[in-house]
Amino acid sequence: MAGSKRPRVRVLRPKRTQVLAARTYEQLVDREHSVRAVWAAVEALDMSDFERAIRARPHHAGRAAVDPRLLLALWVYGQMEGLSSAHAIAARLRTDVAYWWLCGGVNVSAHTLSSFMTRSGPAFRALLGKMLDELCSRGAVHRPRRLAQDGTRVRASAGAASFHRKATLQKRAAVAAAAGPCQQGASTKARAARKRARADLQARAALALAALPAAARRKQRAKGGAHGEPRASLTDPQAQVMRMPDGGFRPAYNAQAVSDVESRLALAGRVTDEGADAAQLLPMVQWVARVLGLRPDAWLVDGAYRNLKAFSALESQGIRVFSPLPARKNLLPPEGRRRGQRGDPSNAWRARMQTPAGKRTYAQRAPTAELLNAQVKERQGLRRLHVRGRKRAEAAWLLALVAHNLLLAIAQGWFDESEGSFLLTP
Repeated sequence: MAGSKRPRVRVLRPKRTQVLAARTYEQLVDREHSVRAVWAAVEALDMSDFERAIRARPHHAGRAAVDPRLLLALWVYGQMEGLSSAHAIAARLRTDVAYWWLCGGVNVSAHTLSSFMTRSGPAFRALLGKMLDELCSRGAVHRPRRLAQDGTRVRASAGAASFHRKATLQKRAAVAAAAGPCQQGASTKARAARKRARADLQARAALALAALPAAARRKQRAKGGAHGEPRASLTDPQAQVMRMPDGGFRPAYNAQAVSDVESRLALAGRVTDEGADAAQLLPMVQWVARVLGLRPDAWLVDGAYRNLKAFSALESQGIRVFSPLPARKNLLPPEGRRRGQRGDPSNAWRARMQTPAGKRTYAQRAPTAELLNAQVKERQGLRRLHVRGRKRAEAAWLLALVAHNLLLAIAQGWFDESEGSFLLTP
């Protein structure tokens, strides 16, 4: 009603200048919170390979290093939430109480997280083997007998417009070398930043020029004889344009993974700039045998790995290959077909894949190898790399495989938190 006074009400308004109640970090998260399971899993790991790189020692001068267990736990918990970037995880350190509980007052920056990941590639690779050995010694899993391998294209941290021909790369390098000093009045910090940027551009241009011969050879090997001058990326000289799952072509790396069919644990990983999967079969088999000491009974791969020489080599070593036969429409006509020699080991693969048992065994590949790639890319967020260079990309991939194993154990209830060890049931 006009002229009437609005009734007075009582409300609780926020007082953001008041002092918070005193609480410990332990009180920030519930006992059943998933971050506690992540910490218990990481704390049970053998981190000796990571600790060897730490130079800080008791009773010596210098700042103490951040515990590698904490850094690994931050990465694993971040990937549990779909975060694969050091900056994304560092942003959560300011807002999420679960990350506060993990850090427990230790200051961790995005640079620290990124440096830990990029410098620990060999340690991540060794950790995959240590996890398998520990589980086997405890009787949690059987020694792997059937392995599955698959590759996936991971988008590189470079754009299509960053690829240039030789003349453009030489011009960019010359411009960077001829760049003069900063304008007068610039601060020491600005001059140092400009000097670093100039040196970085020159180094990347040199790497891109060095990558052109390999790019030219790839063009010659390409089907149909690709035309045009070879190009290399000025942003990430080691990245290559590859065919992606959606049919498009983008800068990417080929990430390979070998997993156990029975437990679905990731056992080995590798990142290469070669788009073809067929060339990655033998190197992974040899690495698994040499480093992990595994000689499996069966090796499951899809049709992209079809390589008769590699299949014959595996069959001669007693490793049965399970891979689909080529479609009938892709077979040569009888008059142009080369008959396989009697005793050719690859003939055993052909005969095996025509049996119902062989087809049933091959059907176990997708729930193992393809599920691993889907978990890493879709659930853990590694759809695109946030680092540049093949070695750094491989470190990011291996870290994702380590996180996959830990998250798999936690999700399936294989981890016994009271004992602090993995308990996997076959």
